[in-house]
Amino acid sequence: MRAVQIDPASPTWSDQLRQMRRWLADRPSLLPHHFLESVLPKIGGLLFALVEERTSAALPPLGYAFLLPRTISPNGPVYTLRFEPMTMGASVNAKEIARTVQRELALDLPDIRNLQHRRLHQFGGQLLFYRPDMPQQYTPTHIIQGVDYGHPDAAEATAIRQLQQTIWHSPCDSLYPRDLHSDDAGLGTSLVARVDGKMAAFLLGFYCFGGMPLPAPWHKFRQDLRLESQLLAVDPGQRRRRIGQFLKRLQAHQALADGIDLISWTMDPLLFPNALLNFTRLRAITWEFQPSLYTFRNELNQVPASRLHVLWSVRSQRVQTALAGQNQAKPLIVAPRPDLTIVNQAAGMTIFNADTPRIAIEIPADWITLQREDRGTAQRWRDVTDRLLGHYLGPQPGHYILTEAGVSASRYFLIGERVDDKLLDRLAESAAT
Repeated sequence: MRAVQIDPASPTWSDQLRQMRRWLADRPSLLPHHFLESVLPKIGGLLFALVEERTSAALPPLGYAFLLPRTISPNGPVYTLRFEPMTMGASVNAKEIARTVQRELALDLPDIRNLQHRRLHQFGGQLLFYRPDMPQQYTPTHIIQGVDYGHPDAAEATAIRQLQQTIWHSPCDSLYPRDLHSDDAGLGTSLVARVDGKMAAFLLGFYCFGGMPLPAPWHKFRQDLRLESQLLAVDPGQRRRRIGQFLKRLQAHQALADGIDLISWTMDPLLFPNALLNFTRLRAITWEFQPSLYTFRNELNQVPASRLHVLWSVRSQRVQTALAGQNQAKPLIVAPRPDLTIVNQAAGMTIFNADTPRIAIEIPADWITLQREDRGTAQRWRDVTDRLLGHYLGPQPGHYILTEAGVSASRYFLIGERVDDKLLDRLAESAAT
């Protein structure tokens, strides 16, 4: 038996993932296609096919090994080896599979930015073998803050999958497996909120080896191990209770306890409630934008799914102040003044030569309803804001970093601050210890 790496840099990466799903019959334990396609490489994960020594490429492999970051030990990175056999429930030799993959890693682990951009000629880390199709243990926890928060039990792990489907109306291959929330799966964040004993919200995230390069002021924070917060969902009937905000606070406290300083996630730049939560209430920031990051379509993504990559420095002074409840969480009032330029009027007029200390990018009042009722106008909004975000955002002097959400009567905005050394130092200032 040998392990063959499936390379995300290959032009056939997406096609190979689709072939894998056909061979594995879209079983519910499979990670979502969009996660494997876009997120797995981003977090430093790896994918191997286990094949017989001499076999045709046209034949199905023995199974697939998904390597998900778990932690970094003194000997190197530790992965959860999530194994999907070709036949569910089939007997496999866990030690042989782990040795086979580890042998391939020792020979040639490809360049990964999460390990300081260096090639590892000898893999000294550890692979923890895990079978998602086997029975799992779940240990619920409870933190009562009006709402009951904590780690889910087995029934709640199933309810998480159902709530995701209810909110996004996603196809089955876009849903996250329930077993991710088990004790042994090694998920970075698995939290739920319960109201009257029923599932009200959930938050899940993955450990990440490294991430996007950061300007010098952030180098004092730990770089090699971070957290990629993947999905936050609140039942529509339970919104406006700041349940999502409290789940993020718990995530930050857990990350700090794990020795993690930096949490990242993606967000749709045109969803104002998310901008209000992420920038104004949590005090996250972003300068990284990617148009059409995901190819999927669902209830909340009727046009190309462009995304901002949000950075949350949970050990910084601005975030610690927000976590302590000292932040008043009010959006900036946008009004005509010499230090701020509104760079668009809805999906129409745009300005690409602003150089004021702040800019305001207008976004729709209700992006979800707009997509559902007027796809053409929604596409124009996406096109205009994609161009503006791509033009203005960046960590270099003269570009802008998004730091706040803003309002002006019935208009809604993303607020960017012009980059200079003073701004970078202020955003990365550490909390007093």
